[in-house]
Amino acid sequence: MNRDILEKEFEPSQIKRRKGPFNEEFDYIETADVIRRLNTAFDGEWSFEIVEHQQLCDEVVVLGKLTAQGISKMQFGSHKITKSKKDGEPVQIGFDLKSAASDCLKKVSTHFGVALHLYSETVADEASNPEKKNSMTPSQSEETISKEKLTEIKKLRTKLKWTPEQVMDHAERLFSTRDIAKLNPVMGEAFIAYLKTQDGKTAA
Repeated sequence: MNRDILEKEFEPSQIKRRKGPFNEEFDYIETADVIRRLNTAFDGEWSFEIVEHQQLCDEVVVLGKLTAQGISKMQFGSHKITKSKKDGEPVQIGFDLKSAASDCLKKVSTHFGVALHLYSETVADEASNPEKKNSMTPSQSEETISKEKLTEIKKLRTKLKWTPEQVMDHAERLFSTRDIAKLNPVMGEAFIAYLKTQDGKTAA
């Protein structure tokens, strides 16, 4: 695995900016540039698949898996559902899912080092400006998974015949935390969907 290529910083002309959920601006790399980087690093021998997808509140959320040279990484991607101004109905869920898949590919690619420098800069900026960080993510820091969903996860764990440590291992791989109770509601729903896919594999 050529980490020098994967972790190479992108040119300033490749770094775009857009507004996030709380009107803050952040840097990002277009999907095509991420794909080119993966093709260069792995000589085109990599694959990406959507393991699970579902609609949660006003978002579509996908769980994707990127595999290269025998190593697989998983991450979630999301996109706000585009709705008609006239009646509030979804306009084109397929397009929203495609955007969520692109978001997922870019996020999971960071686990291989692609565009990781942008995330590092964001973390450093938030560390030096704690007020900005708190103003950007109030719902993420305050809302946690409900007791009902925790019970559902426990039932799925029993059905899968997994130990608590195994469940925590999967949570850490997907969300970078072993504390299930600290997952926010969206993560909780996505984790339940993931466990159900594992249940299906066991049944098969």
